Amino acid sequence: MRDDEKFEAALTAGTVDLTIEYEILSGPGADTAERYGIADGPRVRLPIETLGADGMSGRTLFTFSLPQRGQAVNNPAALWLATDCPTPAATDLGEALQLTLSYAHCEAGDRLDPIAGGSLREVATALRGGRQIDGDPTTRGVDCLTDQVCLLVEYELTDYIGSETVDLPLWASATQCRHATPTNPFAGIDTGPCLPAEDCTCCRTLGKIELGNGNQPGIGESQIEPGVYAFTEGSSEYELDVYQTVDKDDSAETIGVAFRLKNRTDRNRTVPRLCTVWVKGGPGAKSYDRDDSTRTDTVGLTGSDADGIVYAPDGTAISNILVCICTNDPEADCSGCSDPSLTPGSNGNGQGSKDRGNNSGNPGKSKSSGKTNDPETRGRSGSPTAPPGGDQ
Repeated sequence: MRDDEKFEAALTAGTVDLTIEYEILSGPGADTAERYGIADGPRVRLPIETLGADGMSGRTLFTFSLPQRGQAVNNPAALWLATDCPTPAATDLGEALQLTLSYAHCEAGDRLDPIAGGSLREVATALRGGRQIDGDPTTRGVDCLTDQVCLLVEYELTDYIGSETVDLPLWASATQCRHATPTNPFAGIDTGPCLPAEDCTCCRTLGKIELGNGNQPGIGESQIEPGVYAFTEGSSEYELDVYQTVDKDDSAETIGVAFRLKNRTDRNRTVPRLCTVWVKGGPGAKSYDRDDSTRTDTVGLTGSDADGIVYAPDGTAISNILVCICTNDPEADCSGCSDPSLTPGSNGNGQGSKDRGNNSGNPGKSKSSGKTNDPETRGRSGSPTAPPGGDQ
């Protein structure tokens, strides 16, 4: 991940006769004086420091307790939690940040039964209408709070590329249980689903693979076998899983490939969405751009064939493949879809290919790894720039 890939987040809670304490158990901020926090009032802020390569996950323990008023005995109270949609809404960060909210052991901080989990957006949606918190999760049923109850917030940032910030509003309310049936104080508020991430606002280069002798096992001069390959230039975090290739009928030269993007360290983790793939062959190059059903696989790219194969122009042998991905970077910070060897660290967008017709080339002999396709996610096209030799 790039050095500027980071986020800052906060959980905010309003309280009614309720004390909320937190302790950052692990992750950013756990080794600072600010790891503890307490509020006996309307707001409390959970600091989640900037995430980076050295800290992509964390755990924070919340303790909810009824305030002591001198020598008076606390009345039991029904505890309710509610969220609103993340702000700003519809960010890639809200999808990439995985959050789990669970009951926890107050002393050890160990996780007990789950309350909600998923992306930040999914958790916000699940709790929008308010959820009563069990005052004693060790017994059956939902009890009123008489002493204290602890909740554990665990988060992990997975495969995020961008520099957004996000904030998740969280409210708490304690209502008297004695001589009253607990009712949801958040009833009647908007419970509609939070908006998913905006479609591709920036299409930028991830990396390039050159087809040349001695490059990698399985790759020769203008030839590639089904297999998994690192980028020749660009990202070292991701790789291409080439699951099918097409060669010329009269030679071993490869004219078409189908592939999916994979994470190199954990191939089960989510990866960025493809926005444009450039396939260079001979003097020209063909671009294959995302449509509304594009995923992390060449299946669904406009112009790919029924098997997801993308071809070099005019049936020529492939010399290199340039892969560009979707991010939510603002336009001013978007480096664009271009050859990383020629424009390192460049700023600004180029203009994409206008040729979005049939790019299928000339079919030949097909070779496959035998793997099934597993397309994911969706979005819209960015602004690619042709690699050198490309036809605009």
